[in-house]
Amino acid sequence: MKIKTFIFLLFCLLWNNNSFSQNITEVKDTVSVYQNIKEFSVKNNVSDFFYKLIFKLKKKNKNRKIVNTNSIISDTLNYNSKIIRNIYIETYDPFGYSIQDSLKKPENKIDKFGNALHIKTKKITIKNLLLFKKNEPFDQLTINESERLIRSQRYTRRVTITPLPISTENDSIDIFVKVLDSWSLLPNGSASSNQATGKLTERNLLGLGHRISGTYKTRFEDKEKAISGSYTVNNIKNTYLQFILGYTNDFDNNSKRSVNLKRDFFSPVTKWAGGVYFENKIQNEKFISIPDTIVNNMIKSEYQEYWIGKSFKIFSSNDYFKRSTRLITSITYQKTNYLTKATSYADPYDYFSNTKNIIGQIGITSQKYYKDQFLFNYDITEDVPYGEIFAIIIGLQNKNNQEQMYFGAKASRGRKYSFGYTSFDLEWGSFFNNNTAFQTAFKTEINYISPLIELKNWKIRQFIKPSYTWGNNRNPSEKDKLSLNEEYGIQGFNSSILGTQKWLVSFQTQTYTPGSWNGFRFSPYLNFTLGSINHKNVDLFKNKVYTKIGIGALINNDFLVFNSFQISFSYYPNIPLEGDNILKTNSFENNDLSLPEFQLNKPEYINYQ
Repeated sequence: MKIKTFIFLLFCLLWNNNSFSQNITEVKDTVSVYQNIKEFSVKNNVSDFFYKLIFKLKKKNKNRKIVNTNSIISDTLNYNSKIIRNIYIETYDPFGYSIQDSLKKPENKIDKFGNALHIKTKKITIKNLLLFKKNEPFDQLTINESERLIRSQRYTRRVTITPLPISTENDSIDIFVKVLDSWSLLPNGSASSNQATGKLTERNLLGLGHRISGTYKTRFEDKEKAISGSYTVNNIKNTYLQFILGYTNDFDNNSKRSVNLKRDFFSPVTKWAGGVYFENKIQNEKFISIPDTIVNNMIKSEYQEYWIGKSFKIFSSNDYFKRSTRLITSITYQKTNYLTKATSYADPYDYFSNTKNIIGQIGITSQKYYKDQFLFNYDITEDVPYGEIFAIIIGLQNKNNQEQMYFGAKASRGRKYSFGYTSFDLEWGSFFNNNTAFQTAFKTEINYISPLIELKNWKIRQFIKPSYTWGNNRNPSEKDKLSLNEEYGIQGFNSSILGTQKWLVSFQTQTYTPGSWNGFRFSPYLNFTLGSINHKNVDLFKNKVYTKIGIGALINNDFLVFNSFQISFSYYPNIPLEGDNILKTNSFENNDLSLPEFQLNKPEYINYQ
């Protein structure tokens, strides 16, 4: 699509958002509703109990002093090279506290009850996330990165890191770290016409930052059950080593057990990265041998992977932008061994074969961040990555007793402009044997986020994400085909349609309502996704287009103890072999259009999905 046409479409889309501003009126006297409920609740002990269980009572304290830490202005440039004498860490429970107002405390029983159920983040957990230590020189980059890394933890809501001078020592400073927790125990669920799913996640187990999650699914047609679980240690003793243990016992006797120990290039100051991964998998694969005939084969496999990477400074300057530009080199070894393979009748192309890979990668990356609000959350600071990547991938594969070379490249760039945030990603890779290219994969993707649009008292952002994937001279097996399903397609879509090329476009309009309605503050969002899939010799844009229309809302309520949750509904006009006019609940969230990352980590072949 030409650039002028693309900009014109964006302008039309943003202009049409003006319709959202019509007939918007502010609801008044919301507190009176709660007052009526309160008067009714005190009539007996039972109703009074449930009122206190659900609602938080607000009390006024006119004599309370407010100490705003944001009002402390520090000339951080003058702190460089000064020694950090002490680091003070303070963590706060999620209800009734504020990191801006040091004197604000929980004022009612229900606040205290909610905090009693919550285990506050340990100070050692926050300390292990810091990239600076006592008796080291002050470095603004490590301060900024530490604040960002703490903010990226799903169990924290707000964080401030403030350096303060010491009046008695001109060469030293103290660092004050304040962290406000989020409620970390999160239930979730979804339902469709053929199955239901329930999920429970604890993001901050015992205040240690560990994550434990369990999922239970049931399929209505045959009443089969499925369970899965995972346990994650996000950071082992300030090493940023992440340990992940996973288990899945899915439908159709499918199962997977995995162990992963890894350390990514999580920050521009990271010098080393690497990891090991082991997986044992049992998969009931379905093969279409002849039309209308499906053959089932149970396949057992073991997989192991080892990788290591090194980051090098390119510029000697201490400038932030130059320090964030790094040369990354990395190498990985992968081995897949099939204990039980598919029959030659079902898998004549040997798609499931013992494989060994050695993959090397060298590239230049520059990842920086700017702070913004009203993206995927309501009035909470979020870090938006931008920068560049250019990398070359070289690999050697041994499969089916043949060795073939691999060559690939990737390039991406993201920037914030006056007309919004845009990023562009381009990836290509192919195997070569006797000067012939095969198993070629090409991918391109664009992300666009509009500036915050203010229509009267409403705030709106528009997200747009088009993508295209193409394969050439691929394995003829249907297992090496593209689909429109789930993560790499249309959320909630599950179909057997396959092809060698596909396109997708997702539009999401995220709104942030003014004020509140009876204490409820809504952030409604509208999602529209369409895509098509076909084979390379067929005109892709003349093929059938599948769509999903979704509406949802992030709901907050300052009067409720557990004050944030999401709900969404998706409508699918048609899903082949599943039916027409399908409605699903909670099949997507407002952050499904995630932000791109400008990091190089584990070397991999270009993902053909």
